Amino acid sequence: MPREGGMGNFIHKRKEGESKLTKREELDLFLEKSDDFIGGSYILADIKIVGLLKAIASSDTLIAIFKNCLTDFDYELAQKKYLVKSKYLPDEKGEFLLPPNSRELLAFVFNILVDIDAKRIDFGAFINKYFYEDGSYSSGYASFINSMIKPFRAAVKTIMENVIEGRVQDPVDALSEEEEKRTREREQAEKEKAKEIELSGKAYGESVKKIKKLLLEDKSNIKEARLSEKTKAELTLAVDMLANVIESGDKDAVEYAFVAYKYCAKAHKILFFGRTRKIKSLLKDVTNGI
Repeated sequence: MPREGGMGNFIHKRKEGESKLTKREELDLFLEKSDDFIGGSYILADIKIVGLLKAIASSDTLIAIFKNCLTDFDYELAQKKYLVKSKYLPDEKGEFLLPPNSRELLAFVFNILVDIDAKRIDFGAFINKYFYEDGSYSSGYASFINSMIKPFRAAVKTIMENVIEGRVQDPVDALSEEEEKRTREREQAEKEKAKEIELSGKAYGESVKKIKKLLLEDKSNIKEARLSEKTKAELTLAVDMLANVIESGDKDAVEYAFVAYKYCAKAHKILFFGRTRKIKSLLKDVTNGI
């Protein structure tokens, strides 16, 4: 699963009054720190990683890009997929496989850099295991830069340039929309759960569940039936109306919806065979309980 709070712990708030960068300035700063990292030596790698992560943290756009990439990203699974046993070296050696798309690449490499900075990954041991060349750290480091960091830099650059030129949606807006969507879905799920709990406490709750299951089967049968689209729509409307009112607590509305359903069933006896009798029996519990 994604590491709990990984992104939130990484982001440091800008000091109050600090000027906000333009998107082009954000990209230029990221590229500058990436190139410092790429052109630097193994000995200075820790400092260069800090500089690169600070460049990301100072950019609203990059933060939004990485948040989008990290949403539902399974870091533990990704480690098993992209850090694998080497086919050509001794058993204790591994190799890095480049993720198949930019989203996976950005999420994975970002997590690796954060783990190196936080000392959760021993950088020397990591290089020696997954980027082994001739036994020297300088060769392994060069392999790490070429295999992991350069593709990471290139992917970020491409995405940011697409954002700047308006070819893709601003990730800040996209993130805001996604968060709003998730909030609405969570609130809806909470309402459904509360309704389910409330219903289970009522004597007729089980009957309501059985009716809704039967009506769901009706909708499936209507969809597969050899009827005109207009007729299917009308029958589905009658089924949905009954499904929607059985939890309303309005006895008149339930009875009205059942009458409409009953006449649809009479008009299509084969399609609704035996349904009216079953639902009428279950509805007695509902109307008696209201």
